[in-house]
Amino acid sequence: MNISKKSQTPVYRTATREDLADIAALEKQQLGDLACSLVILRQLFDLHGSHWVVADVDGHVRGYALVGINAAQRAWVLGLAVAAGYQRRGFGTALLAQAISVCRAALVDRVYITVRPTNQRAANLYKNAGFLWAGHEQRYFGEGEPRDVLVHRIQRAPVGPPIADPKDKRWLKESAAATTNSRIPLLWWK
Repeated sequence: MNISKKSQTPVYRTATREDLADIAALEKQQLGDLACSLVILRQLFDLHGSHWVVADVDGHVRGYALVGINAAQRAWVLGLAVAAGYQRRGFGTALLAQAISVCRAALVDRVYITVRPTNQRAANLYKNAGFLWAGHEQRYFGEGEPRDVLVHRIQRAPVGPPIADPKDKRWLKESAAATTNSRIPLLWWK
């Protein structure tokens, strides 16, 4: 009988510098030779860390989404991984949704990500999140490392003046000049 007092519920939060060792270990576990070193992760963190999201379970990073945003308001999900014992529990979906939310808040209009063409599970995750195929590079990370490039276009709600019917009683206010019980229409934006 396991009477663990530890929670298995993740907290999704912005990454901190203290998370870098956990992120580097998870990078190595999931990506092997393609993993970023701690040195590179630290420099990327200094540039983009305020946009990184981690899945924290009991003080340990069990997943991450590393997001980089450039001046042209384009973003890349530079890395997305979930620890082996935590996969297939919704962490990847939640991390990707958080990453897109970060991009939306930063007024990004396009988010890019790459995926190995044979990694159908990751490709399905990205497609379910709204990513579409944008291209393919046979040697994206060098010989024998092809990648499909996917893009998620962030839709913005049109912004315009409020639509109001002057006859709608919700837009009427009592006039201080009125001496009777009559109502004089005063629109809220005047």
